Amino acid sequence: MDISSLKSSERKQRYNSILDYLKKCDKRNISAADLEELNQNIKHNDEIHEEGAAAMEEMRNNNAERLLDAHVLKKFHEVVSNVLLVNSEFNETVYANALKSLVNQGDKPDWNALGEIATNVSRSLQVKTSMLGAADVEPKERVLKGRQKRCQKKLAREQRPENVGKLNKKNCGAQKVNIVLKQLNSLFKANNYQPIPFYKLIIDPDNFMNTVENAFQMSFLARDGNIAIERGEDLYPQVRIARKKEVESKTDTTQALCSLSMAFCEDMIRLYEIKEPMLHLPDSFDGDKSLESDHGEMSI
Repeated sequence: MDISSLKSSERKQRYNSILDYLKKCDKRNISAADLEELNQNIKHNDEIHEEGAAAMEEMRNNNAERLLDAHVLKKFHEVVSNVLLVNSEFNETVYANALKSLVNQGDKPDWNALGEIATNVSRSLQVKTSMLGAADVEPKERVLKGRQKRCQKKLAREQRPENVGKLNKKNCGAQKVNIVLKQLNSLFKANNYQPIPFYKLIIDPDNFMNTVENAFQMSFLARDGNIAIERGEDLYPQVRIARKKEVESKTDTTQALCSLSMAFCEDMIRLYEIKEPMLHLPDSFDGDKSLESDHGEMSI
């Protein structure tokens, strides 16, 4: 540790001792002996401050010492203000009124009276003027950029595909509808063309996804006018064959929502005692021209 660091540490210890004294001295009733001790500590603090000011470079590099100096100065201000307020009955209002009476002695306020008193007790500070002169800064020349012309893009020539394949109506979805239609034809014949409960017709007790798929195919058949779905005696929907006159007389489309869940399907399985599915959809589809001939057998 160099000499400057040792002196800085010594000043810090002296600052801390003064802070300890000020903490004990922070009380309202102070005797004459206490005031004399307070005055001695103020002088002692001034000595420490002068020593620190002599080593200005040390103060710049030692923030802890500068912080202690400011803290001690603030504490002295609090203690002395407390002493003046309690013992001398100092009041800000009284002080302000005294300034007003000093300034307003004539018709108009005269601040020169206060200035004369302040000049006698104040000290002028020595300052150094700048010897560098004013900074000579050349303004940057603003270059105006010309507006660029907007280039219009040429429209590309419309081109059509060379080979356009025709849509095959016998796609996977159409085949499923035709297969379900053919199976419904057989089921209604076996049931003497009597209505069949909707859930009994679509539910697959072993596969819930097949149940959902069957419900989709039934909606397509109802949309095309091949079947009719109505409320049965058990208040659940039932499916019957749609008559030609009935389909032709109804021009408006009626929509209905069907909510399916596994728990509901289990209730319907117990209600209708479903052991196996009534509709069977194959996993793969082959071209079957006989499906088109069976499409017209569902309408009466």
